[in-house]
Amino acid sequence: MKSSSSLLRRIIPLLISLVLLSCSSKKNEKSKVPEVRIKMTDGVELATDLYIPKGKRKYPTILIRTPYNKQAEAATAKGFRLFNIAVVVQDVRGKNGSGGEFYPFANERSDGLETLRWIRKQPWSDGTVCGWGGSYVGVTQWAVADSLNLMFPLLTGGNLYDFVYPDSLFSLHSALSWGVINASNSENKIPKDKLSSMMSVLPLSAADDSAIKDVRFLDDWITHEKADEYWQALNFRNLGRAQMVSIAGWYDIFLKAQLDDFMAAEKRDSGNSNKIIIGPWCHGSQGEENDYGGTKKTGNPAKLFLYAKNLLKGRKAQLPKPLRDSKYNLFVMERNEYVGSDIWPPSGTKITPYYIGPEGYLSKLPLNSSGSLKYNYDPADPYPSLGGTILGDGVGPARQNSNVTRTDQLVFEMKINDKPLTLLGPISATLWVSSDAACTDFITGIQDVFPDGKIINIQEGGVRLEKTEKGVPRQTEISVWSTGYQLNPGHRLRVFIASSWHPRYNRNLNNCQPLATGYEPVTAAQSVYYGDKMSSSINLPIFEDQNSNKGNY
Repeated sequence: MKSSSSLLRRIIPLLISLVLLSCSSKKNEKSKVPEVRIKMTDGVELATDLYIPKGKRKYPTILIRTPYNKQAEAATAKGFRLFNIAVVVQDVRGKNGSGGEFYPFANERSDGLETLRWIRKQPWSDGTVCGWGGSYVGVTQWAVADSLNLMFPLLTGGNLYDFVYPDSLFSLHSALSWGVINASNSENKIPKDKLSSMMSVLPLSAADDSAIKDVRFLDDWITHEKADEYWQALNFRNLGRAQMVSIAGWYDIFLKAQLDDFMAAEKRDSGNSNKIIIGPWCHGSQGEENDYGGTKKTGNPAKLFLYAKNLLKGRKAQLPKPLRDSKYNLFVMERNEYVGSDIWPPSGTKITPYYIGPEGYLSKLPLNSSGSLKYNYDPADPYPSLGGTILGDGVGPARQNSNVTRTDQLVFEMKINDKPLTLLGPISATLWVSSDAACTDFITGIQDVFPDGKIINIQEGGVRLEKTEKGVPRQTEISVWSTGYQLNPGHRLRVFIASSWHPRYNRNLNNCQPLATGYEPVTAAQSVYYGDKMSSSINLPIFEDQNSNKGNY
């Protein structure tokens, strides 16, 4: 998801090198790109640019359908055309040059299928069509995934409920900011401070009104809290039949959804040639700058361009180094290299519980004593999210030091001594908790404390609890998403537990009021239990292979 075509290029770095490649190949190419208007069954015409190689042969085709102005894809399209690949770039319904009303995702399947039928009838088409692009453009691939021959989804997901309600928590910042900006006819003129203040408006149904007139699709997103029929119509995950090269980011808003998409495809056909690459990428500009060794370590995106070309032409192709050319190609941050695996999690990963206790206790050994740790959560002063899996500026890795002094959290730490602690796979938390609120949230995050005191987030996740009995402990499982991250000797692993992570997630008001209309915040007394039969733990994906020294973590 992005706010504009310029942001598209910034948040999907894989496309930047494609621009450079095509521009350097033919700097003086000035051929006019023909535009056609493809008429849908209901009469709406979609503005479409055609990049067709010269000659009278039939060619495979790249299809790019975008809400961010088709002209922004010109460099990518020209790059593919140099290799005798036709490219069709289309403004989606209701955006830029296309007719009709823009309602996110709702028309992408029907319009996409009609466009595919049109392409395959053209004299220059050999019938083979590959989807290409990221974020919303990736969703347009998933919407017609049963009719494509090849897919290259980048930083995207096939089930839109997972974007708006990851783990049933409303994705406040990402959903609200993207929705307001893309509903506006003057996208870049909405001040950042207005977007920021919008996140604190109650009730939530009025939040968009503070920045722009009422946005119908945002009202629908907020009203439909559960994965009901509304969201089922926007779930394209099980349509995937084409060969897929999926490109994800450890700090991306779609990470969990993209892994679920890929594993669903594997479940349908585990013997296929699908591949996934997960790199150190986020959906915007980093909060704490880190190139993780540069393209020498993370890979050169332009080489993926050539890889796609070979696949589309039916040639044998291998993922370029430093990628491992495995089914799962997983970058380990701070170790700055890829690990290859044919299964998820990798065979070298062991999910290991680390138990928590008083005075910051964090260890593989559970405590003999038992008890509870307490804090108060006030929705009027929610625990701030800094960076992480949101979209925009200052996301992904970011300094967390400003949150250290907050009292509405529990903190646990463990020193990394003589060997690295490598995390590669899904993180979770098994917590025994209670609250005096009938409805509330619990959030867990893991962080890296550097020797100089800098604290950088690794991953976070949360869970919404309903119908709790006052003061009665209950066991709950929290998905803290996945990571590929190495904590090096001299660092400390830091774990925090809180009840908000705002505005990444919408704050729970602790009163069980509906998301759209709730407006009365109530302070909650929270308890997390340890020891005996109620041992709470953080479950870490400890990875060891031939490149790591055995240790006692």
